[in-house]
Amino acid sequence: MTDAERAEAEARADRAGLSLGGFFKAAALDAKPPRSSRRPTVDQVELSRLMAQLGKIGSNVNQLAHQANAGSWPERRTLEDAAADVRWMRDSVMRALSITPPADFHP
Repeated sequence: MTDAERAEAEARADRAGLSLGGFFKAAALDAKPPRSSRRPTVDQVELSRLMAQLGKIGSNVNQLAHQANAGSWPERRTLEDAAADVRWMRDSVMRALSITPPADFHP
């Protein structure tokens, strides 16, 4: 098997949520792989990371609202962190949809 063939097989196994061995077993024997060989797809991993990031964004928004209600303006770093979280989320969703995220300009 060439490096390119192996990379293609690994990509197909990953999309199917299988180990490489489980993928070959299913393909060669026309059998269902054992349940234990299943692993999260790339999309599932990415979406799990996205869910974790949503929690961080909620915390940042809560901090911003608390500062605004107290009559002060949030620090620039807090606003930059919140914006970075939103960009990360956007990029994650785009990658999950097989879209290349844009290269953002950050002054």
